[in-house]
Amino acid sequence: MVGLRFLTDVLLFTTVLAAPATAPYASDAAKADDFNPYQYTKKFADCAAVERDGPSPKSIKLKLAYLDINPTAKKTLVLVHGWPSLWTTYRNQITYFKRNYRLIIPEHRGYGDSQHPLGLNASNAMYDFVGDITCMMDKAGVKSGVCVGNDFGAQVCWEAGRSRPDRFIGVFNVGIPYISADVGFSTNAALAQLNPSFSYQVFLGSNPTGAARELNADIRSAIRSCAQMGNSTTPKDFLQRNDTFLGPWREFEKTNNLKEIPFSGIMSRQVEDYMVASYQKQGFYTTFNGYQYGNRKLTFDFEKAQGNSSLPQPTFTLFPTKDPVADWQGLADQVKSSAFLKNYRTATIPTAHWPHEEAPDQFNLILSQWLGNVTFS
Repeated sequence: MVGLRFLTDVLLFTTVLAAPATAPYASDAAKADDFNPYQYTKKFADCAAVERDGPSPKSIKLKLAYLDINPTAKKTLVLVHGWPSLWTTYRNQITYFKRNYRLIIPEHRGYGDSQHPLGLNASNAMYDFVGDITCMMDKAGVKSGVCVGNDFGAQVCWEAGRSRPDRFIGVFNVGIPYISADVGFSTNAALAQLNPSFSYQVFLGSNPTGAARELNADIRSAIRSCAQMGNSTTPKDFLQRNDTFLGPWREFEKTNNLKEIPFSGIMSRQVEDYMVASYQKQGFYTTFNGYQYGNRKLTFDFEKAQGNSSLPQPTFTLFPTKDPVADWQGLADQVKSSAFLKNYRTATIPTAHWPHEEAPDQFNLILSQWLGNVTFS
């Protein structure tokens, strides 16, 4: 789910595009159920990073994993995943876009096969993630591309577009709107007071060791808890506890005489197995970096110091209307996202938090049509 950066006194974390009559590769999305993640080979880049959690900053190198699909294509999409997710979240986009686009798909630091700094609190600001991705692009020989993000990945893409418009010539995000640093900074606790569904961020941010212990004990449940759809029945207080993540689901299981969290079908069993195996490699602790106070404050300070709050390139936000986390479209209006985005479009889609997985055909058509607004060099 999302780890929000800043806000003052609004809750943090349209125009509907007409879809073409026919999809050029409509059958590809239908084949996504047969998607086999084990058939894809990761590449690696040695990327510069900074360890800031010690007495003084120390330059280090991180070995980071990414996928490079269709490397001979002239146009590049950079697909950036969220939490608790992986590159496999874009399986439907891989099958749809791989013929006409080069796809660079990062595996964030601390996830799967990507290394992580020793420190969690202050060594992983948003600009560090942007640096990771540009490092991967450099290794792949990609000068520029469109950043596509969902959940935490949307925040990375907004920062990528803001700070490096030379490398990210378009930004297409799901849910989380652009929020300028001019809005101000708020702690996780302050956000949770404004919206109870952000309370889980307090847990992951203030007790990452305890949160990791809980989620590592049942990785499959941790993944399933969030991998639900618009028609799923979920605990009313899920995400609203600051002392546990899976607690509401355990109570739900007991009340409904269930042995496990229901499998929603948003992904195949094989993809779920792959995700479980990936999270077993490092556990969840290193994936909580986006929720730590130090990283969030560094991100805010960096953006404020740079002073450029507007994105000049084409941008797009797709708002899911059944997301239990927040009313993203309402938030975008409150923080006046459009005032900072010079070439901005939006649409809504009737799904929960992961529309690219829940409604891939509709999502792919919206994205493919919007890409016509981007000038690829």
